[in-house]
Amino acid sequence: MNLKLFHMINGLAGHNIFLDKTMIFIAVYSPLIYGVLLILQWFIGSDSGKKASMDAFFAAIIALGLNLMVSTIYFEPRPFVHNKVNLLVRHPADASFPSDHASGGSALSFAELMYDRLIGRIMMGLTLLLLFARVYVGVHYPFDVIGGFAIGFMGSEIVKRLDGIFDPIEGYVIKIWHKIFAF
Repeated sequence: MNLKLFHMINGLAGHNIFLDKTMIFIAVYSPLIYGVLLILQWFIGSDSGKKASMDAFFAAIIALGLNLMVSTIYFEPRPFVHNKVNLLVRHPADASFPSDHASGGSALSFAELMYDRLIGRIMMGLTLLLLFARVYVGVHYPFDVIGGFAIGFMGSEIVKRLDGIFDPIEGYVIKIWHKIFAF
């Protein structure tokens, strides 16, 4: 089923240059878009926006740490290693499951949804496009991105449940920010 879904999605690649370029951009550069959104939230937002940015960052770090543990225990080769695919981007033949892009993006999105619905919805929309794009360009199977999405959710839930642990760090960073920039 995973391979069949992969071929359905990846089979769309290579037929429309605009769609290909869009999917390549999302698949490769989405971390920059998330970063810009977090930076904007930091600079434009209140202290609660700064806290939300840091919580999202912590959620992504936790999710990527979980990914590292999973991929150390279970190795799934990339689709292009053993299958004929429409590969639109160069990628090393490292572990495919779970998707780091999907884990990081969904962790950021779920964490943001808890604090800022607008930024969270924008990020979640980007994440859903990202899940599709990573399969479309040929670097992940559908279950890789679904697994990454679930791990990202877990990362955000861990941050939510450990909120008091991060408060002193976040408070200290915000305090330094205010001292430096005197706001």
